[in-house]
Amino acid sequence: MITIAAIALGAFIGAPLRALVEQFAGRTRSALTTLLIINSLGSLLAGFSLGAFTGDVRTFFITGLAGAFTTFSGWALALSVFSREMVESGVSPIARYTRMGLVIVVAIGIPLLSLWIGWLFSEFLFVTN
Repeated sequence: MITIAAIALGAFIGAPLRALVEQFAGRTRSALTTLLIINSLGSLLAGFSLGAFTGDVRTFFITGLAGAFTTFSGWALALSVFSREMVESGVSPIARYTRMGLVIVVAIGIPLLSLWIGWLFSEFLFVTN
């Protein structure tokens, strides 16, 4: 039961935090850039939490907070908006597929790199000799 409470509390914090970051970053950046920022920050937190915490505290940070902060639905929405904008602007199908492919690689690659950097940072801070 404590695990469920940890997830719920993390999600309670993570979802509004995502909305705040979207509002702040969305003023000056595109939806895809904002999404990349959110997923990178969430992955950095998850990677750090992976090495720094155990048990329900790890579950709170990774499953609850980072899970609610970095949602797949936000990723899907941003990609569909980007795709629609390309169609409406008259971009050729080959250019659309190429751009979408690059966007997907970047949208996956940078958060994965952030996850790894967060884990390395936690390993550096919490070295046990």
